[in-house]
Amino acid sequence: MSEPMPPGARLVARAFRTVPALRAARLDDARLARLRARPLPESGAVAALAGLVVGRVPAGVVVTTDHHGALPLRLYTPAGTSPRRALVLALHGGGFVLGSARQQDWLHGRVARDLDAVVVAPDYRLAPEHPFPAAVDDAWDALGWAVGHAAALGADAARTCLLGESAGGTLAAVTARRAVDEGLPGGARVVHQSLLYPPVDLTEALARTASYAEHHAAAIGSAAALRWFRDAYLGPRGDAADPRCSPALAEARGLPPTCVVLAGHDPLRDAAAAYADALAAAGTVVEVVDAPGMPHGFLGFPRLARDAAGVVDAVVADAARATG
Repeated sequence: MSEPMPPGARLVARAFRTVPALRAARLDDARLARLRARPLPESGAVAALAGLVVGRVPAGVVVTTDHHGALPLRLYTPAGTSPRRALVLALHGGGFVLGSARQQDWLHGRVARDLDAVVVAPDYRLAPEHPFPAAVDDAWDALGWAVGHAAALGADAARTCLLGESAGGTLAAVTARRAVDEGLPGGARVVHQSLLYPPVDLTEALARTASYAEHHAAAIGSAAALRWFRDAYLGPRGDAADPRCSPALAEARGLPPTCVVLAGHDPLRDAAAAYADALAAAGTVVEVVDAPGMPHGFLGFPRLARDAAGVVDAVVADAARATG
């Protein structure tokens, strides 16, 4: 169920409706190239202004960068040391086409600080230049790198978690399934996953859900935008029914404790809720965090989303229970 959006979220929704560059369904090649050519700066006046909307890395968290081959990695580490610091692989949103780890600095920094975790956030390859399964493969490779470097990072690979926002939630769910099926180096295992309003079913079944019908014209995550993102991600040979595209179609048993965040004004809401129910029915411990007044993607603009801080508190608390 949804409730009226508060003023800050309404302001962002209005921007998405009125600013052509933000309308995903109208992102032709030229506009997509222009958006990607304007990454968020690390410092300066523009970075400060952007921070008023997308938030900043909290004090006490150090950001560094690394690479796994050609895959860029953004690392968030709390100050000081801890003998049992958790390890989190964080996968950003953006419909598999846009976004970066940098744009999730606030979220990743909050998780690093409040969970006392090293957060590893890869800038996985984006569609349409790199369609499925490029992002899936990059997420898996980044998890292997993180686990293999856990000790050097000051983290405990036995306390590995996954975190994914929007499209990153799909990648997190797929990666969690693969970790169960194939195992991780050195006996490490994923002990928790946080899926933040994830698109878990990219098939046409999504269009038959009540939330999709109710919010098909949503300013953020409209039906037209979702189709555009999906088609760009799948490319000419991808199959939405592949469980690596739609984790709702994968085996549900054996997955780690899971936190699923729902947004009330999100066409994806009912599919994500059904996925949470399926995991619970298969024996997974599931925590559902509901934000009924929020649109899809609200954790990307935490300064204007009333519920953002409380939702992250709940996500961290659930991960803390799993990591001990």
